[in-house]
Amino acid sequence: MRQRIDALGIKGSVLVISKGKVLLDYASNNTTDTSYLINSVQKSMTAAMVMKLVQEGKLSLHERLARFYPAIPGAKKITIENLLAMTAGLQLKPGARLGRRHFVSDRDNLACDVKKTVFKPKMLGKWYYSSLNYVYLCGIMTQVTGQSYEQLFRATYVEPLQLKQTEFLWSKPGKIIASRLVPGMIYRGGRYDVVKHKKALQAAHDELGAGSVVMSNHDLAKVMNYILAGSLLSKKSRRELYRARPPAYYNGGFYNDASLGLKTANGAGEGYYTFMRSTKTAKTMIIIQANKTRKGEFAVLKDRIDKLIVELFAKKISSF
Repeated sequence: MRQRIDALGIKGSVLVISKGKVLLDYASNNTTDTSYLINSVQKSMTAAMVMKLVQEGKLSLHERLARFYPAIPGAKKITIENLLAMTAGLQLKPGARLGRRHFVSDRDNLACDVKKTVFKPKMLGKWYYSSLNYVYLCGIMTQVTGQSYEQLFRATYVEPLQLKQTEFLWSKPGKIIASRLVPGMIYRGGRYDVVKHKKALQAAHDELGAGSVVMSNHDLAKVMNYILAGSLLSKKSRRELYRARPPAYYNGGFYNDASLGLKTANGAGEGYYTFMRSTKTAKTMIIIQANKTRKGEFAVLKDRIDKLIVELFAKKISSF
């Protein structure tokens, strides 16, 4: 198993859990408790937070976006369920980016995003990947609860699970240092250049709920277990949240492979990679994170990891 993972050439931290027990826990670069920016893997956590509100009767999957953001084009036709599955038909205007150039507040960023959002009626009900969906889900949760996304995240995951290497990228320097975050790096011109913290911080604010948290492998595994098999959600809630359709079988922040019973989440950006593969009960899980990246490398690595996982499951390797 280790040889197969090492052959991917990823320099970072690796955690493999098999049948509920740690099988491999090592680092080919950094340490086993290093934290990394998890980017889009955070969407699975945001989705579970939304589903928790649905479970508590504070929100409905069939609720219309217009209740919260009436100025968004097509809001009367779009549901919370559409946002979770990325089938809302929403996109940013050509050339636009999430957030404001100079961050003011989450609320201000959301107001800016509303002005830059377009609705494609023919895409309603069809899958189109965009973090915009999850940014709006964060705003909706804040309106429903009166708490910021960060407050909700800490109350949902950090505090009950006693996470030690989990922080928001904009946290105070002391907290970031305590989380053991390493800087993201991108290979350019024959060397790895460190991504400037200011640039990464801007992206983290823009990607609220979809790419603003740093975590170690062990903290990430705890959260995945809590979401997929713990007490956060009921079995009924999980069935509803992860109900997915082709072509991507995406819902609730995961790509859901029913044939193998796998949940897949990937994150890339600001010099970081995160790859997470788990069975639907979180009994078996692989997490690989790195802070040394190359342009065009992410898609290749993702495909190689997917093929490796499929092969391992198909052969039913005993050690896995």
